[in-house]
Amino acid sequence: MPTTIAGRSTRMEVLELLRRKGHASAETIASDLGVTPNAVRQHLTNLERDGFVVSHPERRRRGRPSLLFSLTERAHSVFPKRYGQLATMVLQEGQEMGGPEALDEVFARVATRHANAIAPQLEGLDFDDKLRRVVAWIGRAGTLAEQTETPEGVKVTIHNCPFRNTALKFPQVCTITPHLISQLLGTGVSQADSIHRHDPYCSFVVQRPADR
Repeated sequence: MPTTIAGRSTRMEVLELLRRKGHASAETIASDLGVTPNAVRQHLTNLERDGFVVSHPERRRRGRPSLLFSLTERAHSVFPKRYGQLATMVLQEGQEMGGPEALDEVFARVATRHANAIAPQLEGLDFDDKLRRVVAWIGRAGTLAEQTETPEGVKVTIHNCPFRNTALKFPQVCTITPHLISQLLGTGVSQADSIHRHDPYCSFVVQRPADR
């Protein structure tokens, strides 16, 4: 999950400056931001402790080496991202170029690609163990997925859709989960709840094998 720093504080301004410059000393940062070097050093100490910046010495011909600070990979998650917006634009273009059927094919292929990657881990398992493994795999995306027994079959509920905004515009997104489960378990999957019908979440009923 991306780490955020609330508000536009000096702490955030330090990160933004390092993003622009690549690396800088406490003195340079203080001069650019118009604050005291001691105040900047305190922020840098806390940022380094929290894993947002890293320091390394700058060698000089004379005098003591100066510490330069730069961002870590973790710090990049602080800055705004527009992945969902980009995905929506790409899907819109794809739909206009090939129609809804083109998106159907795209998401079917996505499901098949994931199924092929997971399938070797399910070899030799029975239906229940396979389903538990698949639901756990789906849950790794932050979906809060869970399964419950119902008279119709096993209900798999996605309490949190990581792609909710995109899925509301392109319902084909919601086909990945049932396609994935169906391919891996070789059984029918039907949708019970849907955010497109103003339900609070999406859920799917997985039919148990007839010989159970």
